[in-house]
Amino acid sequence: MNKFIFNDYYHVPQEKIAKRMLYKSDNVIAFVLNIAKGEILPGHTHMESTLLLQVMEGDAKVVTDGNETLLQVGELMQVDGQESLQVINIGSDVLRLFVTISPMGSEAFATDANV
Repeated sequence: MNKFIFNDYYHVPQEKIAKRMLYKSDNVIAFVLNIAKGEILPGHTHMESTLLLQVMEGDAKVVTDGNETLLQVGELMQVDGQESLQVINIGSDVLRLFVTISPMGSEAFATDANV
């Protein structure tokens, strides 16, 4: 059993995006994605994985295969890995997303990052 406190993973990005890992196993990774005001997580895919995105703070526009969806605090979105995914911070402060990816896919996704 592990207990995680989301605030410990909230980070003000020094540049555009700060990713902070919560959990990693062979089957799933979980992290908080902190996206600065007005910034964009560029379009990408996650192959055969399934993603769950939950807005913890802020407002997001999520673009999947060209379709736009607005997400607010408390809303959760499921994205299939083969779908092209882009996230845009449309709020007035840092956008914080709780993200899970299963199965993990590339090891490159399983580390903290500052972009």
